[in-house]
Amino acid sequence: MGDKGLQDPEMRRLLTDFYREEFLRHLEHMQLAGMDQEVMHRACTKLMGDLDRVCCQPEFPALAETLLQNFDTLTRLSQLDPRKGH
Repeated sequence: MGDKGLQDPEMRRLLTDFYREEFLRHLEHMQLAGMDQEVMHRACTKLMGDLDRVCCQPEFPALAETLLQNFDTLTRLSQLDPRKGH
């Protein structure tokens, strides 16, 4: 998706919703693994706020993909559910 796709509000919303779902999956997995509830709440609030703020930037897809890969390195969810791999 080029810069033109990010200018389309519907495409931007769909992309942001996709990454939001994926990030939430990883955060929930970390919570189930025993991460502190307060830390999880702060991380989730910050991530979701930042996601809304940066979704209009041209580098958003690459940034979100890199962050999602970093989350996956931590949680290894793609190994647990290969259908959802990145």
